[in-house]
Amino acid sequence: MRRLQQLLQTQIVFLNDVLYFSFKKHIFTGKVAKGGLIWKCTWQKPGHDATPVFNNPSTIDNHRFIRTFESLTDWTETCIQECLDEYHTRYSSWKRVRHQRTDQPMETLFKHLQKKQLSKDPSSSKHILLFEQIASQQHHIETLTSRIDQWRAWFAENMHSQELPFKPIDDQETKEQQTSSQAQPFMLTSDSGQYMVLHRVNEVAPPECVSWLKRNGPEAFQTILKKLPAAFEFEPLGHTSDDETSKQFVHEFFAHNNHNP
Repeated sequence: MRRLQQLLQTQIVFLNDVLYFSFKKHIFTGKVAKGGLIWKCTWQKPGHDATPVFNNPSTIDNHRFIRTFESLTDWTETCIQECLDEYHTRYSSWKRVRHQRTDQPMETLFKHLQKKQLSKDPSSSKHILLFEQIASQQHHIETLTSRIDQWRAWFAENMHSQELPFKPIDDQETKEQQTSSQAQPFMLTSDSGQYMVLHRVNEVAPPECVSWLKRNGPEAFQTILKKLPAAFEFEPLGHTSDDETSKQFVHEFFAHNNHNP
């Protein structure tokens, strides 16, 4: 089925809607007829009033005949070639012919029809239409944001001593929430017993630590551990300063988790 006929059947375009396009300051119009045909055309030369064109009736085998056009391409090429004697033109009809009632290019109306068909057929491969719709919505958002910024600038310039009547929308990216330092215990079991390693879950090893490990190797760290006492004993603490958080954590951990050494 022809595109214009589809637009007519889905009531995106109606009978007698006016289509128009311009070429070198010449304006051509036509009306939509039943079956998605174009007829009742006019031609407006620069500085002149519009006059009917292609409207002369004729008779073929005793049947009356009036000229109509089955497609936008047929209509635009005929107008350009027969009225203006312009040939070898590459005129994008669906992009340049406009629908007068909506003041939209015909291509836009046909894409709207495709979107309606896409919603009925989710398996369709015409996903480009969705991206075009996203771009349209994004442009609308940017337009509204720009207008708000312009109004805020005007308000600040003209209302020096007054605060904005509404709270400004913070469009900056949400900052990461600052959390207090926490330690995560890892319970490890070996042949010699069970032991615990504390690890700060919200910190990453600084570059100098990584560099040291690459330079000395992981075995060097075990050598340092051998020089430390076999066991540490922390006294129970009450309210402690930040530098004793690990001690407090150890006691709280074992108080709530009955692990046997």
